[in-house]
Amino acid sequence: MKINAKAIIKDDLNWFLAKMSGIQAFSVLSDKELMEIVSQMKAFEFKAGTTLVNQGESANLFFIVQEGEVEVSVKKFLFREKKVAVLGSGDFFGESVLVSDSKRTATVTATTDTTCFVLLKPSFKSMLGQNPLFKENIKTVFSRRKLQLKKA
Repeated sequence: MKINAKAIIKDDLNWFLAKMSGIQAFSVLSDKELMEIVSQMKAFEFKAGTTLVNQGESANLFFIVQEGEVEVSVKKFLFREKKVAVLGSGDFFGESVLVSDSKRTATVTATTDTTCFVLLKPSFKSMLGQNPLFKENIKTVFSRRKLQLKKA
């Protein structure tokens, strides 16, 4: 498994602001709030085939896909695994453990070489506390995804 940390450069910041302002959950944040989030993030590169998170593990990371593609799957019964989503540039995952303090609800694996912005739980929770509308938007996404996983 190969994971590389990389510096967030100005082009990354421009991409981040443009993508996040177009995503409903993040659209309620000001540029200043978005910059506060990105200032606390790190960018990581994951090789195709790398598992980013495992279902059932405890976690404290939130991910935004910058480049590449990841597959979201859930384990059903003993050994059966079902693909429930494919996420690409601008999509995010990991919000469930951040808004509910639960275990990871799915496994996420890079299907191509992928770069993600990664944010630690305390930074994410701080933004949820500062912006109630953002918190509601993230909870709505969490509820929708939780239902999607139950139906899988």
